[in-house]
Amino acid sequence: MTALFVYANNPQVGCIGWAPSTPWTKVGSLSDIRTAPILGGKISGRGASGLVMTMQTSVLVSEQRLHTHICECFVAVGLSVADATAIGDVLVYANLRGLDAHGFERVPVYMRRLHAGLACGTEGASVVVERGAVCRLDAGHALGPAMAIKAIDRAGALASEHGIGLVVVGNATHIGPAGFYTLRAAQSGFLSIVASNAAKLMAPFGSARRFLGTNPISFGAPLPDRDNFVLDMSSSLVAGGKIRRAAALGEVIDSGLALDVGGNPTTDPARAIAGALLPVGGTKGSGLALAISLFVVMLAGADPDDEVASHYHDAHPQNLGQFFIAIDPSATSDPAAAKQKISGFVERLHSLPRLDPSTPVSYPGEEGARREQQRRADGIPLEPEDLEAVAEACIECGLPELADKTRRLGETARKPERPDLGR
Repeated sequence: MTALFVYANNPQVGCIGWAPSTPWTKVGSLSDIRTAPILGGKISGRGASGLVMTMQTSVLVSEQRLHTHICECFVAVGLSVADATAIGDVLVYANLRGLDAHGFERVPVYMRRLHAGLACGTEGASVVVERGAVCRLDAGHALGPAMAIKAIDRAGALASEHGIGLVVVGNATHIGPAGFYTLRAAQSGFLSIVASNAAKLMAPFGSARRFLGTNPISFGAPLPDRDNFVLDMSSSLVAGGKIRRAAALGEVIDSGLALDVGGNPTTDPARAIAGALLPVGGTKGSGLALAISLFVVMLAGADPDDEVASHYHDAHPQNLGQFFIAIDPSATSDPAAAKQKISGFVERLHSLPRLDPSTPVSYPGEEGARREQQRRADGIPLEPEDLEAVAEACIECGLPELADKTRRLGETARKPERPDLGR
């Protein structure tokens, strides 16, 4: 099978790809391509078989070059090199794994909040309570990814000592992709769970009014001789960042994901952001988001979702809450016996009959690892809109030379030679 990818006015036949991380409009055939809406100068879509069809306007930047540039941006607005490096690690991970709404795109809002004094580095974080395997940290409004790395590492240290470690963080800010932290724990041999609440953007089941955050949760597990298991999901049908990205890129979203302010279904991402996203699984996603919020309010002193400041619109610091759980599996079971059982379990999973011969049966974490491998080799695709948004943020922060450097990053980057399978 092949899929049509549109490069400006030059249709080409390319590879098949599936991008569940992007809310594309549906495009299924050549006739659909001709009648598809042109959105922000591009034709984009997901075909009937989940095929991504999009005009490639992106440029490719190497992992190291992107990481270096992100670090330079955050050092320039006052972060320590260590904190800036941590931010770069998390954002580049997101781009490598195809989670572009949590990657380089987040640089402008993070920079603006740092510049406005609404977020800071981790130097002001403190320990509120530490009792056995339990620890509560006050982030002091530190930028989320830098603080979250410290939290998951502390949970791992507690698990090494006690068999399990629980770290909760209050006065926290947006942490980016929760799967980064569970993967980090898995790479050290720990089972883990990470969750965070968020500012209200989702309507609870039975209502059309936003009240809950799209509260993310991630589970991680180390798998012997395989890609580690990483389940990273929001409580809504689609993460809020992906809706915002669709709005920024001039795309539409699938029907059934969101409501406008009047409670009507909408495919306009701007109306969705003004209205409310819908919970995954109806009562299940609604209940999951509420559970996460209850946990972080009770354990970390976080604000409930409907009182959390938006880091896009509100000019005061956030008080999000997160919990990080790390578990040493060897504390309760024989590692050799567990390895044997897990290996057989995954092999049986992979050998199940396929509904679609072209789509293997896989577990969460495999697809992201495959994308990471490709993007490490080919480069990370960046959209011109994202580069310009970072450049504008640099100007707002009084960094015109860094703005020029950001724009040159796009001018000197390579153009894609093949479709990116993570888009």
